[in-house]
Amino acid sequence: MTTLSGSHQGTLESLLSRLETVTSRLENIQGGTAGEGNVTGHPTSSAGPDAGSGSTPASSTSVTDYTSLTGPAVAALLEAAQPLGAEILKASEIVEKAFWAQAGVVAAIAQCKKPTPNELPIFLAPVAEHMQAATAMTEGRRSTVFNHQKVVAESLHALSWMVYTGPNCGLSLPPQHVEESWQSAEFFANKVMMEFRNADSRHVDWVKALKQLFQQLKAYVKQHHMAGPSWNPGGIPFTDFKADKNASAASNPAPALASASAPRPPPPGPSKGGPAAPPPPPPGSLFQPKGPTAAAPAASTSSSGMSAVFSELNKGGNVTSGLKKVTDDMKTKNRADRSGAIPSPAPSSNATTSKAATKAPAQAPPKLELVLGRKWSIENHTNNRSLVVDQTDSKQSVYIFNCSNCTVQVQGKVNAITLDSCTRTGLVFQDLVSSCEVVNCTSVEVQSTGIMPTIAIDKTDGIALYLSEASLGVAITTAKSSAINVVVPGNGDSDPLELPVPEQFVSMFKDGKLLTEAVTHSGA
Repeated sequence: MTTLSGSHQGTLESLLSRLETVTSRLENIQGGTAGEGNVTGHPTSSAGPDAGSGSTPASSTSVTDYTSLTGPAVAALLEAAQPLGAEILKASEIVEKAFWAQAGVVAAIAQCKKPTPNELPIFLAPVAEHMQAATAMTEGRRSTVFNHQKVVAESLHALSWMVYTGPNCGLSLPPQHVEESWQSAEFFANKVMMEFRNADSRHVDWVKALKQLFQQLKAYVKQHHMAGPSWNPGGIPFTDFKADKNASAASNPAPALASASAPRPPPPGPSKGGPAAPPPPPPGSLFQPKGPTAAAPAASTSSSGMSAVFSELNKGGNVTSGLKKVTDDMKTKNRADRSGAIPSPAPSSNATTSKAATKAPAQAPPKLELVLGRKWSIENHTNNRSLVVDQTDSKQSVYIFNCSNCTVQVQGKVNAITLDSCTRTGLVFQDLVSSCEVVNCTSVEVQSTGIMPTIAIDKTDGIALYLSEASLGVAITTAKSSAINVVVPGNGDSDPLELPVPEQFVSMFKDGKLLTEAVTHSGA
């Protein structure tokens, strides 16, 4: 067994002490105290069986199971983050605060009736604040641990399972939603593991600890909230819920629910795990003005030009009076060289600048739109890591063109996806009906989290293809491409396995046939 240093041992003991304190406070929230009434302020003696505080054996088990399942995993995550620097530790502490905030919400679920749709944003507010904080870490100037921060921001979307209201709410069932959120984060988790697996295994341990935490959350949700939050039908109204007043904000954020009766605006969309809005259109000055105002100057210029021509023609014989006279020394027969070549004047600096400006191609505006209800078009984006297509259908296709340094996420099942002429771009999608095509790309990454029957790679230099368990049977077709690597899941808890696609072949004519095989090297 590995022996922890003195500082790490003290940190772990402190985390376990905080965990025991939170567990005790949550149990107090569930049971209340005799003679003082329950957490809502109602006397326990006057509460009937149908209007109780929600402290039934099932609800009490729900609260204690949440703490026992997720608490040790949170402690292990913070322990793994201690030696990795301040930025990774800060991201891990945001995860800790988000899970403790959810602990207070779990207590509210056990005690309260189902809230109204207007109360749902208020219900999620304590958790949403920490989800927003995680997302804010990935914005602005990119950190050296950007992939670690992105894993945290994407995985915390799993905590929005609490707002599931039914099949038409836009979310999957809670256990499946937690799994899908981690699969979205796994794209960046794999990057961390591939970068540090041979350099510093402590980063790999941190990723495994974070994954274990969300596996525990999935197990808890599957056990107690399989078909949605298990509200207490005989509980109190959500607006009457009062948390433990002695609980501190750091270890038990449930007091934030005590002010639920005061209306607050719903949190912004990105904090709920929803997709980012499409990029705004370019400024109006980039477009030519439309309408009669734009046509007027051209018409005026054309009119004055033709009038001047007819005016000159009406001069009659005097029309040539303005021409320059050709002297005898200008005539070819009188020239000494008789070559007929006329030296061209040196081009002026203004002419050179004008030609360069004419040849410069105009930058097309970025676009993210659904064309005729059948094809998603994502074009001309640069440095945009939040391109999300979520309103999808199995009959629709996705076409991604001329994007640089971007990340595109396609949620749900679509018919086909094409990645064309892109550079340093990542693509993450769930299920495909037919195929994925990668054409004329450089240094791209493609990840499938669901089923992918086929993928075709053509004229591409540098691609990393990440496969999920469900897509291991994919058929990979390559042509005129190089640096193709396929990353498959490892066995159990082992690291992902990276396999190169052959680029060199040898062909031999045997028995009337041309046989081609991939070149193998000794020691390979």
